[in-house]
Amino acid sequence: MPSLRERRRIVTDEPYRIEPSLLGRPLASFRRRVTGFVVDLLLFGVLVVVLFVGLTALSFHRRDSRLFADLRAARATPELERAARTADVGGRFLAIMIERDPGLLDDETEAVLREGGPAALWTYLNPDDDDLTLTVVGGGSKFVSTPEGRRLQLGTDALMGGLANIYNVGFLFVAWFTAVTRLGHGRTPGKLLVRTRVVRLDGRPLSWWDCFGRAGGYSASAATALVGFLEAAWHPNRQAIHDRIAGTVVVRDPAPAPPAGDEPAAS
Repeated sequence: MPSLRERRRIVTDEPYRIEPSLLGRPLASFRRRVTGFVVDLLLFGVLVVVLFVGLTALSFHRRDSRLFADLRAARATPELERAARTADVGGRFLAIMIERDPGLLDDETEAVLREGGPAALWTYLNPDDDDLTLTVVGGGSKFVSTPEGRRLQLGTDALMGGLANIYNVGFLFVAWFTAVTRLGHGRTPGKLLVRTRVVRLDGRPLSWWDCFGRAGGYSASAATALVGFLEAAWHPNRQAIHDRIAGTVVVRDPAPAPPAGDEPAAS
């Protein structure tokens, strides 16, 4: 077998070097792989939502440390006073978003803000305290008027301010799958649940670079209209595109041996 130095200078069979102990080991079925991946995606979705809410709350707290405390206090006040206190808190919320996205207002709403201030703008947009609907969108923020009322579409830049720079779903996806694969030694939470494991074909332990390459390779599998994922159903070693990129396979993990003394009694 060529040495490592030689393998970096001449054409070798490097892509096909397989650890002998892996030969004959049961591969994970396509169904198990799909189940494990769906579980991992659900956990990733929870992480994304928690991070989104956390960064949004942190960005507003850093700009106005009393905003959330005053909102809770406004909800607890008698109904006659609640509208005024809610308008004050809502106006401060809008003021922060307008500061981050100066183009958010049209001429009409900008005139209301200029003449009456943030609280007056909130009352103008939400006169009955339920006319303004808040939605989160992937693009920029803007006001949309509908027959049912006004809708404020909130973009990440206006919600998170400068913290939006660290909220990138693609980066988080790669970071999540890299970390859970490496820290789990090939067992992500989903793979642990269905008892499967990612291993290198050459038998060496997974490195951070291996896990990063495999996680980044998901984009290649997805870019083929998901055929790159489906390929694991018919490939001889059940390798998807991201497996071939990283030089890995997904195998069945043997069930743990029962503790001593738990063996079933002979009949």
